[in-house]
Amino acid sequence: MSDIFAPNQRIIMLQGMEQDNDFSLSNEMLQRLLNLYGHGIGISRVDEHIRWLERESLVTVDELGNGVLVAKLTRAGVDVARGHAQVAGIERPLPE
Repeated sequence: MSDIFAPNQRIIMLQGMEQDNDFSLSNEMLQRLLNLYGHGIGISRVDEHIRWLERESLVTVDELGNGVLVAKLTRAGVDVARGHAQVAGIERPLPE
C-alpha cells in the first residue's frame, strides 16, 4: 500500500530541496518535511527515496556519517521539481 504514496513523497522531497538556498536537505529534514504533508514515514524509507532519486540522476548524495545523508538536486532534479520534465515514479507538481 505504501507504494501508492511514493510518487507524491518524491515530488515533495524534490520541491523541498528546490526551495532550499543550496538545493539540498538532509534525510532528517526531508523526513520532517514529509511529515508536514501527512507522510509520517521512517528514516529508512526516506533513505530509500533518496537512493531512488540518486539512481534517476535527480540528486547527488553525500554521506556525513551516523546515518545522515544529504541530498542535493541536480539540474535534472530542478526541472522535475518545477514541472519542466517528468519522470515515471514521481508525481507531476500541481500548477501554482
